[in-house]
Amino acid sequence: MSPKSAGLAAKWGHKNLLVYVDGLPAWKKAGKHMVPSVDYVAHGNIVLIDVRSTAEVEKGHIPRSYSIPLANLEDAEDALPQGRGAPVYIISDKDAEIDAARKMIAEWGYKNTIGYYGAFEAWKDAGKTLQKGPALTATDDTPITWQRNLGPGEISITDFTKSLNSELIRVIDARTPAEYESGHFPGAISIPLEQMKARMAEIPKDKFIVVHCMTGGRGEIGYRMLKEAGYAVKFLNAECQCYSTGEYEIW
Repeated sequence: MSPKSAGLAAKWGHKNLLVYVDGLPAWKKAGKHMVPSVDYVAHGNIVLIDVRSTAEVEKGHIPRSYSIPLANLEDAEDALPQGRGAPVYIISDKDAEIDAARKMIAEWGYKNTIGYYGAFEAWKDAGKTLQKGPALTATDDTPITWQRNLGPGEISITDFTKSLNSELIRVIDARTPAEYESGHFPGAISIPLEQMKARMAEIPKDKFIVVHCMTGGRGEIGYRMLKEAGYAVKFLNAECQCYSTGEYEIW
């Protein structure tokens, strides 16, 4: 569960709570499937791509999904969102088609490419109706647009990277010392999450603070600690990879 969910569960009287700080990235890296809720598929800030044939799509598809048949996908790279961090959910009634589409889109650099296996069964079981007729389409000239929605306390990737090499912020790296040593953002201060309360005096109160980890989970917990202590603080709710060369990726 997320830190926010854990906090709510604690208020409701649940004991022995654990936060899976590595989250979905670690789950996906282990080769596990994700099962999104039907409500999230219907309303979440995601991109749905149906890779079945056009004829099959027109018989019935999940509303707001884009139709890009697998046979045409190789030529549709420029029709996908510019941001490679966009959560792209692949839909088909054939697992092999989902697997092939995920692999292709991931090779283009998209970091959050997710196969929605069993999508149509889950949709129908939830009492939802498939939409008949043509689905949404995307082309090189009219690509799919997507923009991250920021939650409370989050800083955008754009604002973070713009401020990173300035004196506007101080970055607190909430990862382990080993993770920090393997590569970190320029000027970041290493204060592992479990040491945050004990080492709070090391964090300047005259600077705007941004807490980050590898996926956002520990960053959010650190953000809540510092906010409660009166700091001007945000957290980076994004996946990132820092290298020993000083280079980094955020998505």
